[in-house]
Amino acid sequence: MSYTRAFGHVPAAPARWPLWPLRVLLAILFLGPLIAPLFQATRLPLLADSGALARDLLSRYVCPTPAKSYVLLGFPMAVCARCWGATIGLWAAWFAARRPERLFAAGLLARYSALAWPLRLLLGALPFGLWAAEIAWWPAAPYWVLLVNGAFAGLWGGLFVCSAWPGLRDAP
Repeated sequence: MSYTRAFGHVPAAPARWPLWPLRVLLAILFLGPLIAPLFQATRLPLLADSGALARDLLSRYVCPTPAKSYVLLGFPMAVCARCWGATIGLWAAWFAARRPERLFAAGLLARYSALAWPLRLLLGALPFGLWAAEIAWWPAAPYWVLLVNGAFAGLWGGLFVCSAWPGLRDAP
């Protein structure tokens, strides 16, 4: 006997989380490192100071190698090339999770989402080990390697977050 026939009602669908916090976070992560040097380039007292503050905070508490930042208008971005690549990977994961049918890997994403969450977390965290390896064993790596390494880790980390966000794949 089915649950519906036995108890006379259908269990409620799991609650969806709103998507706007994730979108805001992705926008800040993508635009923030770009805006900081642009603010500094204005040389206006409050704008330039806020750009310098963002650079100082992110380079001290978030970014592992702030000296490897791209330079815009004579000022370094708020994070290194690797961290900037991670934000690009996060956006790639967002687009992959939102429109998997448009990707050649739609079946791969479905199989990934079917894995238990601890395994998805492990798969999302493993590429960040490449960061530590690159920092320790190839400190003179060119910026494009940092960018690709960051994008790879950001993609896998983002796939975990998107797979764990309730209702993301079903949202209109």
